[in-house]
Amino acid sequence: MNFFNTLQNSIYSPAFYKEVPQKSLWQSIKYFLLLILLLTVVGLASLFQSLFFETPMLIQNLAKDTLNCYPKDLEIKIASGAASTNMEEPFFIENCGPALREITNTTGLVVIDTKNPFSQSKFDEYNVATWLTKDAVVTRSGTAQTRLYSLKEIDNFTLNKGIINSVYNQFSPYLKFVGPILLVVTFLGIFIFHLFILLQLLLTASLIWLLGKIFKNPLQFSSSYKIALFAATLGLIVDLIVNAVSQYTGFYGFPFMFTAITLGVVIVNV
Repeated sequence: MNFFNTLQNSIYSPAFYKEVPQKSLWQSIKYFLLLILLLTVVGLASLFQSLFFETPMLIQNLAKDTLNCYPKDLEIKIASGAASTNMEEPFFIENCGPALREITNTTGLVVIDTKNPFSQSKFDEYNVATWLTKDAVVTRSGTAQTRLYSLKEIDNFTLNKGIINSVYNQFSPYLKFVGPILLVVTFLGIFIFHLFILLQLLLTASLIWLLGKIFKNPLQFSSSYKIALFAATLGLIVDLIVNAVSQYTGFYGFPFMFTAITLGVVIVNV
């Protein structure tokens, strides 16, 4: 309960900010760590459905579609950076799975054509997501761009239905852990990102120290930093809300928004 009282006072309470310089640096940092922990959990809650259910389901469906779409008799070999196949070319692998169609938006999944050099016009004519040429794999990136990955570093590689089945059977038992892993990784990523704000607040503390000089209320730098740790509360909350609703409002904040809000809180309270 004391934490939430402090959170409220950090937004507006001149009396509270008069006492902040007397607090220890650890008390200030501990509050900030609890704050970003709370905001990380709240931010993660909005992503829970996608991370724990939708994305793992999509990955499982993509794995199944890949298994089902790969032709039974097709074998691809790459030797010394050069690709070849046992089928008559150009050979098309159809985009037969709903999950694959959703992410590729093409009628075909792969074309194997090692006889013709890559050209954008031919790629568009094939209307596939990926083209395996003699010496490269070309994929679509967005609607108009392509990416080319050279095969020259591959000395000896074979791909067929049996290998795909073996890989799928080996990894499919672990697909159920994708959701929890995504949650943990995302939680750590968001929390660590917020930790870097501790460094950013060093600059904010410098501005607070300068404001103290301007307003004839001189502060030691350590006090300015402790004030910055509490004053950052409103900026972090606003930043979380803006990011959460930006897809609906089209507003993504403005340059130095967090710093401006933090300094605004300091001016009002200190």
